[in-house]
Amino acid sequence: MFYLYGCYITNGKKCDKMYIEVDKGKISYIGMKKRIQDAKVIDIGDHIIAPGYVDIHIHGVSGYDFTDGGVFSEIATILPKLGVTSFLATSRTAPVTSLKSFLTEAKNFKNNQSTNEAKMLGVHIEGPWISHEYKGAQPAHYISKLTHDVVEDVILPNKDIISKITLAPETLEDLLLIKKIRDMGIFLSAGHTNAPYHLIKDAMKLGLTQLTHTFNAMSTFHHREPGAVLAALEDNDLICELITDGIHINDDVLRFFLKHKRKDKVALISDCTGYNHLSDGEHFFREKHLVKQGNRVMLKSGQLTGSALTLDKGVQYVVNHCDVSLEDAIFMATTTPINAVNTELKIGHIKEGYHADLIILDSNLNVQKTFISGVEVFSN
Repeated sequence: MFYLYGCYITNGKKCDKMYIEVDKGKISYIGMKKRIQDAKVIDIGDHIIAPGYVDIHIHGVSGYDFTDGGVFSEIATILPKLGVTSFLATSRTAPVTSLKSFLTEAKNFKNNQSTNEAKMLGVHIEGPWISHEYKGAQPAHYISKLTHDVVEDVILPNKDIISKITLAPETLEDLLLIKKIRDMGIFLSAGHTNAPYHLIKDAMKLGLTQLTHTFNAMSTFHHREPGAVLAALEDNDLICELITDGIHINDDVLRFFLKHKRKDKVALISDCTGYNHLSDGEHFFREKHLVKQGNRVMLKSGQLTGSALTLDKGVQYVVNHCDVSLEDAIFMATTTPINAVNTELKIGHIKEGYHADLIILDSNLNVQKTFISGVEVFSN
């Protein structure tokens, strides 16, 4: 048992210096005075205590990708250094046999995690049930239709490990599949989609709750043919993922969107595809010819392919470039994402009874320490 002493941010608010008591992996008390006088105290000085980041859309990091196989532990060990204490392992468009292998490995990993690793909450399936028109850099030859048979064969047997699925509503064999999957406890997000606005709204009535990497790889906002982007702007019930690297979305658009969208409906994500470790220049990586310029990773054609962003940098970006308060930025990287995929887990807040998944940030929002279930797993 120990105490953290300092200012902390939770639920969109900055709180005065308090003693945060950590015992048996959870926050057991918060107050102006210690309850146990001889207990260890970590005084963080002028730094800030925040809930650990929750990344619900991440494919990998530092050269690793979940779909490579055998690297779940490596990724989960790196993430606490970036302030991420919980995540969804995200797949990519691949043959169904590969997807099944990914799901099996994810189950085994989740049941045998080490205490020094970021917690895998489940998986996020992104592809192969997407549109050809907005496939982005996903391989077209593996894109397929989501049918009742596929749901029974792939999704139903793995419903306990699948937290979220990105799909294109217009490509489904039957739009009622959305309700069928949502009734399994899985959250649905429209992405890589050419769906018109009215179809997104119809899908929402059946259980669609989110948009994947909003503005990217989706039908745009045209004054005669409004697409998914209008739903993002107009609907206060739709949770929208955002990649905040200044590349995937123009800064002026980001500022406008974040000004008008409630923070409890914006989930900051990294969408990191493991390219963050690459130096600037040309690379041949995962059977692709890539060009990297800072955080911009492109095919030789100039098309963006994935992201080199990490979530800690995404938080820094919206604070430094998008007129977003630190309190709101942390909310969008902690509370909104966990509510998007699990409304019962006690993480994403600094509150008595919640898991002690905590980070300490310096004045530049760099991660100085990370605690997972009360265990210090990273110190800068």
